[in-house]
Amino acid sequence: MVLERFDMHNAKIAPTPIPSGYVPQENKGAVDPVHCQKFQSVIGSLLYLMLGMHPDITFMVIKMSQFSANPSQDHFEKAMYIMHYLMGTQNYYVAYDGSLNEGLIAHTNSDWAGDPIKCQSTTGFFASLSSSIVCWQSHLQKTVALCSTEVKYMALSDTC
Repeated sequence: MVLERFDMHNAKIAPTPIPSGYVPQENKGAVDPVHCQKFQSVIGSLLYLMLGMHPDITFMVIKMSQFSANPSQDHFEKAMYIMHYLMGTQNYYVAYDGSLNEGLIAHTNSDWAGDPIKCQSTTGFFASLSSSIVCWQSHLQKTVALCSTEVKYMALSDTC
């Protein structure tokens, strides 16, 4: 199990995947290869969990993975914070209820220039079938939007 690999089996539980209002900053210091390898190992494990079982951590894991080339200590601490969140969600699961008779429903959201470094917006979406999530994604938009309406249209297009 991933939590055991990083010695998190007795860690405190965090209520959210990341602290409210956290905005990661680029590390302008020198690259530390040992710290970098450790951070990449944590992020790789989180990516594996995100793809297979935890759509709830998608946004933050993708955001943190952008700093894999030169992570700071703060980046590493926030990646481990995500692990604290996972401690509290170990017993969560996806259940499909065919009796609801619901079809495929998609939801999307985006932010406008949420990346302070590149001024790009982030799009996130998920699709559910019978009230259970079947696919999800979060990524930076390919172009810089000039207004919040343009961001929403790009998010809708990506979702479709």
